[in-house]
Amino acid sequence: MMFTAHAAAIAIGIVACGIAACTDLKSRRVPNALSLPLLVVAPALAAFDGASAAMMACAIVAISLVIGTFVHATGLLGGGDVKLLAGVGALAGYPACVEVALYSAVCGGILAIVVSAARGELGGVITRVRIGVASSIAGRSLAIGAATIDARGTRIPYAVAIGAGFAIAVVGATIFPALRIV
Repeated sequence: MMFTAHAAAIAIGIVACGIAACTDLKSRRVPNALSLPLLVVAPALAAFDGASAAMMACAIVAISLVIGTFVHATGLLGGGDVKLLAGVGALAGYPACVEVALYSAVCGGILAIVVSAARGELGGVITRVRIGVASSIAGRSLAIGAATIDARGTRIPYAVAIGAGFAIAVVGATIFPALRIV
C-alpha cells in the first residue's frame, strides 16, 4: 500500500480522537496539546494535494472555530471539543468535514441521552439545553423562577462523539459510500 497524505491524515485523526476520547472520559477535558497541533497539521498535510487543498483546510479550521465558538457560548460544547472538531474536520477535508460535524452531532445527542438517562438527569438536561440555546439566541440569560439555568449542568465526554463521527465519516468516504451524507 502506498503512503499518501490523505491516509496519514486519517490515521492522525483516528489516533487523536482515540486519545481525546480517553482523556475526556477521564478528566472531561481535551487538552490543547492534542487539539491545537491538529489545526496546523491538517493544512500542512492537505498541502501535499496542492495549494487549494491547503487553503480549503485552513477555511475548514476557521469556519469550524467561528461556528464552534458560538456553540461553546451556549455551553453545549467545551473549548477543547471545538478545537478537536475543527482539527479532525480539516483532516477529513471537504465535503467529509460536513459529515464529521453531522455524525458527531448525532453521536453526541445519543451519548447525551444515554449518559443523562443513566444518571437520572435526562429531564433536567433537556430543560437546560433548551433554555441555554434560547438564551444564546436571545442574547441574554433567561431566568426560570429565581434561578438562571444554563446548559453546563451535565458534562458529556463529547470527544467520544467526535471520534465516532470522524470514524463514520471516514468509513463513508473510503469503504462504505452508503454512509455519505454530502
